[in-house]
Amino acid sequence: MPKVTEEYKKEKRKQIVQAALEILEKKPLYEMNMLEVVKQAKLSKGGIYLYFSDIDELLIETINTIFSGQEEITFSVNDKEEDIEAGLIRIFCQLGDYIEACPPIVSKIRYELVIYMTNNPKKMEKILPRLKLQQTGAQFMASVTELIQKGMEQNLFRRDINMDAILTNISVYIDGMTDFVVRMTAYNGPKLSSPVQVYFEQFIRSEILQWKQQCDVSE
Repeated sequence: MPKVTEEYKKEKRKQIVQAALEILEKKPLYEMNMLEVVKQAKLSKGGIYLYFSDIDELLIETINTIFSGQEEITFSVNDKEEDIEAGLIRIFCQLGDYIEACPPIVSKIRYELVIYMTNNPKKMEKILPRLKLQQTGAQFMASVTELIQKGMEQNLFRRDINMDAILTNISVYIDGMTDFVVRMTAYNGPKLSSPVQVYFEQFIRSEILQWKQQCDVSE
């Protein structure tokens, strides 16, 4: 029996991952199973287990392959940023552009991964630490928090505002817009009438104006 080389194994793994990618473009992540991948990759039923022990192992490598080519984004706050409102609008517009620029498959997998983890909480410990996901959301919220805190220091916002409530409000709005974009790009959902950054700018302007009005009333 000829010896199986490491190069051969590597190519087989790529073949299987490619088959999984083709399936994920057509159906939800949480519905894919090994039998489908076997058929798509044209392998024997037992052959696939020489390369991946179960569907989770395959999902991890497939998701990492999808995200490996994703362009990174950094949300930074300028130390000399004096116009807090402009700074918030700037990073919200950055996020809007990023959401719209994500390939449909990337948005689709991120969206379905949340559903998969929510419905299978025990999978989180096994899968999540091994995924090479960008911490885009955490970086963004950290920058938003920093700018709002600077606004409080400059007496732009009331010092007694509930930061958790504000951040939750922002997070919920972003999640809603992201879900809308995913449905639009990955599931042929209804179209937005304007770019995402326009909605984000309108949202943050109204929120900032509200905080400013509260601040003015207290003076």
